[in-house]
Amino acid sequence: MSSPERTAAAGTPSTISLDSLPIEVFLMICERIDADTLIRSLMYVNKQFYDIINDNYLWKKRAMRKFNDCNVAFMLSNAYNENTFDWKQFTWHTELEDNCWSEYETKTTTTVFSGAHFSEVDAVIMANDGKHCLSASRDRSICLWNTVDTVDNLVVHKVDSHLGWVWDLGIYDDHHFLSCSWDSKVKLWNTSNFTPSSQPIHTFNTDAAVLSITSKENFIAAGLFCPKIIAFDPREPEKRLFELLHSHTRSIIDLCLIEDHYLISLSEDKTVSVCDLRTNNTVQSVCLSKGSSFPMCASYYDNILFIGDNRDYMYWLDCSHGLYNVLETVNLVKPVDDSRNYKLNCIICTNYGSIITGGNEGVVYILTPTNPPKVIAKIVDCGSEITSIDYQNDTLVVGYVSSDVQVWKKK
Repeated sequence: MSSPERTAAAGTPSTISLDSLPIEVFLMICERIDADTLIRSLMYVNKQFYDIINDNYLWKKRAMRKFNDCNVAFMLSNAYNENTFDWKQFTWHTELEDNCWSEYETKTTTTVFSGAHFSEVDAVIMANDGKHCLSASRDRSICLWNTVDTVDNLVVHKVDSHLGWVWDLGIYDDHHFLSCSWDSKVKLWNTSNFTPSSQPIHTFNTDAAVLSITSKENFIAAGLFCPKIIAFDPREPEKRLFELLHSHTRSIIDLCLIEDHYLISLSEDKTVSVCDLRTNNTVQSVCLSKGSSFPMCASYYDNILFIGDNRDYMYWLDCSHGLYNVLETVNLVKPVDDSRNYKLNCIICTNYGSIITGGNEGVVYILTPTNPPKVIAKIVDCGSEITSIDYQNDTLVVGYVSSDVQVWKKK
């Protein structure tokens, strides 16, 4: 039998082990391999690969090559430190989102849920780790949909869940969700035992139509169609934890929580207010006025609050260390042949990779979290004005004025 030396001498190519490659060559190879393969597979071949691929500088260099021509939201916050920032997670997410949504026609599957609601769907939200989604409509009903099964999608159609338009939904915990309505009520429901005949676990009464809700453990906040925010504790549903009466002068459009300590409210009076829940006092108010514009929606991720308005703009607020300073004012993408203002009805940022928006244009935009924003995808097969979106576990759900709900799932 021929020895390895004699085989090589005869001109037959021999196998070169990656273990024997110089580090410089290995790094060059890594630059040409997608981040998902590096992190999920190659990184665990051996300890040397793990140490090299886990190096923060490697990922920082890779990210800077992609975004060095524009401001990146997360790198502008006061809490940002380039030496401790998780460049691996940042680069991984940006590549995953770009690779999927830039070719969404072939890399996702889509299903339209129709026929259950007969009026505008004003709220959608994911549940059960993306296996289900909930939709709420002006027809006063709430639907629970199966996002996994492409045949029997409709699981529950709860008719007359409220006595008025159902305006917003929220996940309270793994087993419960919230709904609010123009009937001036907030209701807490059992997700795992939600049926057409279900009754709410608790009903919280307010003083006006409820436009927005947010929650955490033992805390529910409702923003009203008047300058008032009311907070409840589900353990004592008949009582009110507190009322905020002087944070705004007009209706409360949206609410969100920051790190359990701060309640953020967006109002038609053009301001964003910050309430410290440890003292139940408004500690800051930020005016986002540009002519007749006012903030419509907000989404928080890693110290940055992304806010969309009703006149073509998005704002980045630095939430680190309780600052709440405006970092950037970003001009939103608009169609070239359309002179209308782009009203942003919904915005969501669930990781470093993308910001997803929807509005009166009837287009889902997948954007980079940069200024100027780069369009990863423009999903135009939506049909009508977009009212709400949610994104979880590689599943995107969208609600429409047309009464439809549409879901995209990564393959």
